[in-house]
Amino acid sequence: MEAELIEKQAVNATFKVTVPAPEVDAAFDRVLTSLARQVKVPGFRPGRAPRGVLERRVGRETLEEEVQETLVDANYPEAVRELQLTPVHAHFHADAPKEGEAFTFEVHAELYPEVELPELGSITLEAAPQELTEAMIDDTVEQLRTQHATLVPVEREAQATDYVLVESLAAPEDAGEESEPKGTGAVQPIDMETAAEAIRDQLVGKRIGEVFDLQLVDDYVPDEQGEPQTRTLRVMVKDVKGKEKPEVGDEFATTLGFDSWDEARQGIADSLRNQLERDALEAQREELVTKLVEASSFEIPSSLLQRRQRNLLQDLAEDLGRQGMTLERYLAQLEENGKKDEFESELVDAAHKGVKRDLVLERLQELRGTDVTDEEFEEAVRYQARRQRQDPARFRREMGERWLANYRFLLARDKALREAVRELVGGPAAADDADDAQAAYEEAAAGADSDASEDDDAGSED
Repeated sequence: MEAELIEKQAVNATFKVTVPAPEVDAAFDRVLTSLARQVKVPGFRPGRAPRGVLERRVGRETLEEEVQETLVDANYPEAVRELQLTPVHAHFHADAPKEGEAFTFEVHAELYPEVELPELGSITLEAAPQELTEAMIDDTVEQLRTQHATLVPVEREAQATDYVLVESLAAPEDAGEESEPKGTGAVQPIDMETAAEAIRDQLVGKRIGEVFDLQLVDDYVPDEQGEPQTRTLRVMVKDVKGKEKPEVGDEFATTLGFDSWDEARQGIADSLRNQLERDALEAQREELVTKLVEASSFEIPSSLLQRRQRNLLQDLAEDLGRQGMTLERYLAQLEENGKKDEFESELVDAAHKGVKRDLVLERLQELRGTDVTDEEFEEAVRYQARRQRQDPARFRREMGERWLANYRFLLARDKALREAVRELVGGPAAADDADDAQAAYEEAAAGADSDASEDDDAGSED
């Protein structure tokens, strides 16, 4: 095999591969031997049909296509190694191989870009843990009191701190214009303290038995003008309950799992402080990635951008499906409202940013030589299995080797980023190791899920 580089640019290369005639003849023999075992020829036992009869049976064109595929598969990987190329996508062009002649095929390949990162020491991270305040602790205490409140019936209008039950009513044409409102049986509990402000404002002042039109705004499904869709739901207030919150003290501390209120308040403070540190670590990670991306300039292969756009559209289709809308209908509405060009521009921009971020993180991991140990990987898999309430062995089988390999790669990439952050901020930063690892497990799993549908385009033929 002889490989010759014809042209090479930043992320593109053209090269030619020539396979000598003896290897071509050997490929014809191997393919015919394989076909003889698979193709049934009347009057002959499997594998016993004469070569000429077998060739006529399968057809010369089919035979040459099989041989060409065999020769490309056997020689393409060796050629890219010899030429020291890193293809991400490739197209092959060649005439049909002929016995007794050398076979030449030309490859047009897109290459992974050469990513140059700035020196880590030249970067300063400004994000730092937010200072814990007494007000934060008091707010958390109030949230815990609300969560442990006892619901009690009230004979008054609903207030912003109540718990309200509403039942959807049948449409007038179903119930009859003159009839009493008829409930559908669909009862929705609404905690006024956690409900959306628009919902809470409509419920405040309502009494048990009151019927009204509840306006619901869907930010995900636009109307014909491209604005968030609003729909009206006829409802009846079925019940209003007030909340009796527990008093702060040792008795409430026992409910929270502490021996005294002083211990409970200290436990709440420690938990909040850890959360602030975890938030800081996340902010530091994002700041480092942003600065690495901004300091790096390189061309991105179009195939990677197209692949990311397909994944983004697939994610959007799944989100729309949960809202009862198809991607085709969504795009049609954008077209009608003159917003499709804007959407497509945003899609391209999102794909570009996502791919560039991934390439920068991959380069960081490569430069640092970071990997996860077998023990770290097994613990990560067990963690994901526990989240899915599955046996680890079954979880492995269901996810498959491709997902597992991608998960391990993303874990290593995330580990490299965390190590770099800690190197910059000086020693263990932000979160404790257990929480840090848990966040890494979840982020890597999300990445593995989103990448699972990506096709490896290197090796496709024209």
